[in-house]
Amino acid sequence: MPSVQNWFAKHRVEVMEWPTQSSDLNSHTTCIFGNRGVDSAAGSDDRRRPRVEMCIYRNITIEDHRFLQFVLNWLAVFEIPLHTLGAYIVMWKTPKVMLPVKPSMLLLHFTCVWHDMCLCVLVVPFIIFQAGAGFSLGILLKIGVTMPYIIYIGVTTTFLLAPAVVFFFEDRYNTLVRRDSNTRSRKIKRIVYFTINYLLMLVALIPTLSNVPDQKEAKALTLRQFPCLPPDILDTPGQGCHDITVLAISSMSVNFFGFVQIAFFFGATALKVFNMKTASKRTSEMQKHLFKCLCLQVATPILIIVIPCSYVIVLSAISYLDQAVNNIVCILLTVYGALSTISMLTVHKPYRLATLQLFRFRSSTAPTSLFVNSLS
Repeated sequence: MPSVQNWFAKHRVEVMEWPTQSSDLNSHTTCIFGNRGVDSAAGSDDRRRPRVEMCIYRNITIEDHRFLQFVLNWLAVFEIPLHTLGAYIVMWKTPKVMLPVKPSMLLLHFTCVWHDMCLCVLVVPFIIFQAGAGFSLGILLKIGVTMPYIIYIGVTTTFLLAPAVVFFFEDRYNTLVRRDSNTRSRKIKRIVYFTINYLLMLVALIPTLSNVPDQKEAKALTLRQFPCLPPDILDTPGQGCHDITVLAISSMSVNFFGFVQIAFFFGATALKVFNMKTASKRTSEMQKHLFKCLCLQVATPILIIVIPCSYVIVLSAISYLDQAVNNIVCILLTVYGALSTISMLTVHKPYRLATLQLFRFRSSTAPTSLFVNSLS
């Protein structure tokens, strides 16, 4: 007689570990599945590789949507004065030597401001990344805006960071590499180029919103796929489920499109800056230092959030749901702008000195030469 273990292995029986009582969600809940949807009566393909899916919901504070709303709202309280300080420093304390980068600096800064305020106040997203599901806890839902529009506003706001960063590097490329940077034709081409960039960001989410599945079926499928989720989460007002494949394709397309442009402008500008032969040594060193600071300003917040975001992508690819990790990533995404502002105020010496002087409450102002010479 075959052993019990062999019988389970032969038939790939679905195994679940549940709390003692179905209503008890305070215990650690783990669900592990073998081949989903295999009908033993109809037979199955034994050569098919079994797919393992896991779902963890601990019912702890960090997984709760009310906790997430509390954190994001308080982050907004912290970020408003920080972003106001950043805008003031850039607009009024930018030294003459940094004036060429001021427009791109302001565009990136105000894009980050809108990004943080939108996610922390207007949208406040509670997202189940692995299922393409979630709901809003922000002001937009409270004033009657429907979920499709809220999703469009929230996701597109994040997409808009891409052209802002592209412009950040393209502006340096246009100033240092292009010889026709001041010609009328070049200015028209740049306007057309960035108009196309922004239009693509505005329409990138339309395929996702055009392929919204039946919500009852989608919610039922989500509960079957991730049974550790409390049913009341999917019954929350404003809850929506979307095709994760279409959403992933849209997001990856935006990221790839932005990455290719940034890589080109960064590479071309770096080659020019670090191989300057016509400029004086002092000018060359100043341009190198400024370029390094600009790269560090953009790279710092990206590197801080790329690891947890990559972790969620991996979890989604293997259908592993951990809502605590999802909420942590949501929080990190909403502080991107704050991290960018902090990086801007600390990396650039003129901005750093101006900030320190502002908080020292000195009656006298630093001479302009201090800011001009600080880059050399």
